[in-house]
Amino acid sequence: MRVELSQSDFLEMLQTVIDAVPSKGTLPVLSTILMVAEEGSCSLSATDLEVSIATSRPREAAEEGRATFPARKMFDIVRELPPGQVTVSEREGRITLVSSTGQYSMLSMPAAEFPTIPTQIEGVTLNVDGELLKRMISKSAFAVHPDQTRPTLAGVCWRVSPTGMMMVATDGHRLAKVTEEVKGAHEGTLQVVVPPRVLQQAVKLLGPDNPLERITIGERQIYFGYAHADMFARLIEGAYVDVDAVIPKDNDRMLFVSAEALIPAVRRIQILSSQQNHQIKLLMRDNELELTTLNRETGAEARERVEAEYADEPMEIGYNANYLQEVLMKIDTDRVRFKLREAMSAAIIEPAEQLDGEEYFCLLMPLRLVDS
Repeated sequence: MRVELSQSDFLEMLQTVIDAVPSKGTLPVLSTILMVAEEGSCSLSATDLEVSIATSRPREAAEEGRATFPARKMFDIVRELPPGQVTVSEREGRITLVSSTGQYSMLSMPAAEFPTIPTQIEGVTLNVDGELLKRMISKSAFAVHPDQTRPTLAGVCWRVSPTGMMMVATDGHRLAKVTEEVKGAHEGTLQVVVPPRVLQQAVKLLGPDNPLERITIGERQIYFGYAHADMFARLIEGAYVDVDAVIPKDNDRMLFVSAEALIPAVRRIQILSSQQNHQIKLLMRDNELELTTLNRETGAEARERVEAEYADEPMEIGYNANYLQEVLMKIDTDRVRFKLREAMSAAIIEPAEQLDGEEYFCLLMPLRLVDS
């Protein structure tokens, strides 16, 4: 095998597939990238058996063939090369890279040992705007449960219906749900659970020169097709939790506050909070919001007041400052509404005014108020 291509094209192709190479793999061949040189095209493929990514470019192959090369080493070398043409060839189990400045040779593993990467899957095909998908992922995936022993909660629930799409994620302490109106998204209702890593990679592959063209959702796999890349990934099997059952319906105390004022206040107060639970206390009364923290371990304490709209009975509630800050930063509008009931009930935090065609809210569980 021998193929010539520019350093910039080769680096771009490597950057596309490198995230599918596992840092630690049970099979040595998984640490390699497969290169296929054919008449008219050159392609790279990588997989960790859960996620597979492939990319190709038009290219005339001097000698057709298939070969593998060490993924990280090749990536690091090509990244440091100056612009110009490079030649990649394979002979007798060695892969060689020749540039204008030098030559690099490494051992290659047999291409026949590289896992077969699917070229298509059977399922429902969707035409989804890439930027809309990116927005929904950003607003939901951050709340995924980190514990892989609870597999369905370790993913994002994605529902597609004739009227739109919904994504929801929860880790038990917080929940994020975003619904977008999309006409003709799918004629029926389809629900799957997608690993957050897959969705994050789907966003990473998206770009002005690599738009998302289609998505196919199968029984156990999902496919993302781009102009210059293909990604196949396994779905998480199992039913997702009944989200509607945990969303409070009778939170009738309303607090309105500016995110621009509240976020930096939370950030400052959090600095002196307990490193164990990052507890801060919110005291609401007569159009005022007071934030406090008291850290018994260090003797530190802090207090700030933020203007707010609140016309109900005074109430105080505790939150993990990190969780509260992250939720607030996902809301696009400056004016935020807290829907509250009592100190130990979950709060609904949402934009005071929803954007056209979108419904978004986060549910945040409180902390029991005790001295830090």
